[in-house]
Amino acid sequence: MTAGFFRLRIAGVLMLLAAATSAHAADPASAELIAPSYKPPTFAPGYKSPTFSDDYLAKLKQLPDWNGSWFITGGYLFDPANSWMPINNDEAFDTGPLEGSTVRNIPYKPQYQKLYDKTVADSVKGIITDPVGACHQPHGMPREMGGVPGGPEIIVLPDQVRMTFYWFNATRRIYTDGRPHPTGSDLVSSFMGHSIGHWEDDTLVIDTVGMNEGIYDRTGNPHSDKVHLMERMRLVAPELIENQMTLEDPVMLTRPWKVTRYMRRFSHIAQAEGAYCEGGRIDMSGGSQRLVIPGEKAPEGNSASGSNDPNADLKKNLGR
Repeated sequence: MTAGFFRLRIAGVLMLLAAATSAHAADPASAELIAPSYKPPTFAPGYKSPTFSDDYLAKLKQLPDWNGSWFITGGYLFDPANSWMPINNDEAFDTGPLEGSTVRNIPYKPQYQKLYDKTVADSVKGIITDPVGACHQPHGMPREMGGVPGGPEIIVLPDQVRMTFYWFNATRRIYTDGRPHPTGSDLVSSFMGHSIGHWEDDTLVIDTVGMNEGIYDRTGNPHSDKVHLMERMRLVAPELIENQMTLEDPVMLTRPWKVTRYMRRFSHIAQAEGAYCEGGRIDMSGGSQRLVIPGEKAPEGNSASGSNDPNADLKKNLGR
């Protein structure tokens, strides 16, 4: 036998030993464990938490009292003044606008109006592409402010206004401490976007950017991830907030879209307990909602985009 043969045999044995050693190390049952070294922090007994400073309380007293739970009036469609819906004869069970409902007078560019019209027509055929209705994700912004059932819990603080919505406990933080929006790679798109605001007397002026592409409500009216939302919110009557919204979307809209919505306070207690669709998710691997009966095998990856992403078909239509 040649020296080369023995070198090959030795190399093979070393590879087997290395594999065995790796498998042994990866086995938690046989791995050597290190005793915990954590020690709780030391502290003086009898410490008493400080209360809010007089300066903080003085700032808080200057702010409007919007704390509590609010209901967005006008229904589930983003612009109720321009919403057209089929007659619902089923008074015993109402889950919102019926298929075929549409929001008119959105200043879409022609190609996106055509896309929206097709989505509405498809809904009448039973093809529903709303990933929120299938419980796959939060409603997100700007939809949270007009295209959802219910409304937010609001807590007003000197440095921010916090809104928590019932579905998925989605939280919107509106920073009023003077910070700017992040820019460049620091601005990462998200469901809720990035909101900053300031007070003009008793009016909260809000600027929101960095929102994911999505839809305004369950009818499927699309917006891009370049959508920009400006809001002016104020109390116009006891327990009634007016929200004047201006939406700009250089990708899909020809001009700013103005929508006014109202929220009514039904409790001075913040009580957004949250709903997470436990056990209620609907299969969307085909690009639209499909109810899977218990025991039935869900289809795998048969969306038009070849993806299990519930937003895949929307992204394909938008050219992303």
